[in-house]
Amino acid sequence: MTVQENYLSEQVNELMDSVPELDEYGRQVKQTLHNAVLDGGKPVRQVVDLLHGTWLGHPLHPVLTDVTIGAWLLSGLFDVLSMFGSRSSRRAADTLLMVGTASGVATAVTGLADYSTIPNPAVRAGALHGLLNAGGLVLNLFSGIARKTGNRGAGMALSSVALGILGFSAWLGGELVFRHRVGINHAEPRKTPERWTRIMAEFELEEGVPRRVDVDGQPVLFYRKDGRVHAIGAVCSHAGGPLEDGQFYDNCVQCPWHDSVFDLRDGSVVHGPATYGQPLYETRIYDGGIEVRVAAR
Repeated sequence: MTVQENYLSEQVNELMDSVPELDEYGRQVKQTLHNAVLDGGKPVRQVVDLLHGTWLGHPLHPVLTDVTIGAWLLSGLFDVLSMFGSRSSRRAADTLLMVGTASGVATAVTGLADYSTIPNPAVRAGALHGLLNAGGLVLNLFSGIARKTGNRGAGMALSSVALGILGFSAWLGGELVFRHRVGINHAEPRKTPERWTRIMAEFELEEGVPRRVDVDGQPVLFYRKDGRVHAIGAVCSHAGGPLEDGQFYDNCVQCPWHDSVFDLRDGSVVHGPATYGQPLYETRIYDGGIEVRVAAR
């Protein structure tokens, strides 16, 4: 990271520190949204899983941001070209503005879904990111209205201000991913052990009692159900939560931090916010001991 980037990060952090309400109300909003998802039961969770991107294999939100920001940036470019009297440029600018605004609504919805389970250290940055995006979306909405009612100058001014706000918000989005590690896979891929390796004696793993054991330096969750031994990565892929402290039911484990649910049999995501599966190990009981090897995916 360059000196300028460090300076900018420090200045933004100081700004957020000066507004403690960002953290206070940000956490309240986050928890309210998350509770609403959990209270809604399986149907609501399935809808929110779609918004998280569990079906996609990684978060959906950044996919939609590319569409939204790309449309708004191109709209701004055609606005500049339209200043030279090109009617086709005006039409292109207005159409792209509407496309960006429409996709911006969907982007905001996926962003709220992700924000409902954002790790606490990232709440302030996430809250500011969301507020700035909402402001940009509203400005572009009014820009579209102004253009349709014949006040093109005001419309162009509003969308120009929105682009500036959204540019800073996009930088904050980068901070969330690369500084706070939001949306990345926290469960490192495993390549060892390739051969069957004895981990513990069979009697050391009781039925229905989770146990965390380091295997080649990596934490692994062992769980015995109906006599079968399951083994998956013990660190939740969503935000690094300790799965051994979670709830166990129906061959699944629910993370104690943000309630992601994984299938113990294959490590797959049952419910988000996680979008990445857990590392999987094959297990066997041999000569009175429990042995594992990394499973081929």
